[in-house]
Amino acid sequence: MLQRFRNDFVAWLIERHPSFWLRLKKLAGHRLGEDRAFLALHAWDVRAGKAHMQRVEERYNLWTLACAVRARPGAYAEVGVYRGGSARFLCAAKGDAPLHLFDTFQGMPTVNPATDGNFYEGEFADGTLESVRACLVDWPNVHFHPGIFPQSTAGLSSDGSLRFKFVHLDVDLHLSTLHCLEWFYPRMVRGGIIITHDYGLLEVPGVKSAFDEFLRDKPEVVIPLWYSQAMIVKL
Repeated sequence: MLQRFRNDFVAWLIERHPSFWLRLKKLAGHRLGEDRAFLALHAWDVRAGKAHMQRVEERYNLWTLACAVRARPGAYAEVGVYRGGSARFLCAAKGDAPLHLFDTFQGMPTVNPATDGNFYEGEFADGTLESVRACLVDWPNVHFHPGIFPQSTAGLSSDGSLRFKFVHLDVDLHLSTLHCLEWFYPRMVRGGIIITHDYGLLEVPGVKSAFDEFLRDKPEVVIPLWYSQAMIVKL
């Protein structure tokens, strides 16, 4: 009950007094205080208890980058949906473009302790397909692909016609991240963005090692973002 009251109060601050809220977040004077669409989305997530997986700076990175490629051809995608918090931002940013969401919706797959830190199989299992569908019910052209990636792509076009302009990865594990890069990279439009969570966190070593391994013979470079994110832009 106390946490719900706190969430409601913070959401009210975000919506009604964003300048004060930004001062509390040590972000006074930032332009995100003028972005009413972002503030409404973030307030909804705070009220629903979904905001703790990403910092507000990371949410704003995701939002502005997803909006920046809206005019390009191609689809949006997210791998590692969990409870649908970041997917709402992609839904609001994507316009009429399709959004493909990939997750086991049953928690993490097999974890390798040698590359993946302290994660464990089945972690984050409270992000169910039914709950995420309900979270995103207001947006059209959203497609769900439950299962282990990349096997979960089986229902998609195999003729190379499906192209992506924005992909958000939040899969935590080395092999999962590598599989995502191998599958999406050749399907990205020029100027398309792949952004990942956790690249900068020492306790999530598999994400950085997968990006560094995959890009070793590619022309793109990793662009680190605050706080833990990183991105590449397809050349």
